Amino acid sequence: MKFRSMLAIAALAVSFAAVSVTATAQPAHALCVATELPGSWHNINANTNAMTRVDVAFTCNDVILCDTNGNCSGGGSGYTVKAWGKCYPTDCYWGSRTAASAGDGWIRAVYDFGFKTSTVWLKTYSYYGRTYLRVYVYNDFTPADGRTDYVTDEWMLK
Repeated sequence: MKFRSMLAIAALAVSFAAVSVTATAQPAHALCVATELPGSWHNINANTNAMTRVDVAFTCNDVILCDTNGNCSGGGSGYTVKAWGKCYPTDCYWGSRTAASAGDGWIRAVYDFGFKTSTVWLKTYSYYGRTYLRVYVYNDFTPADGRTDYVTDEWMLK
């Protein structure tokens, strides 16, 4: 009987230790940080002849899962950009591209149209309590096209 009581007390002590360790464990923190970039942005210049709209999405894949054989999946967080340029009678959809970090808060997406390559840089700025998206685009025409390369610098709001 005395042995059972000692065993019960030992089991209770182990349970208490497990509960106290669990209670003091730190909460998990995600590696992805929310930014102002995601959303649907519209050019503040209604008369633009350049970029009229940009949709930015962010996918957070900060968890990497591996099985017992070492096969892993997940990770690869990043931005996706959908862009529209000025066309008549409706704006032209440029398509969806994965955007890479270009440093200093900028992300960059590249659109290859065959006759030109448009490199799109995106970054948010806050002025007077509003957040703006700056859309800087370098349009590089092929030599066969013959047109002169040019840059556009547009500002957008959600």
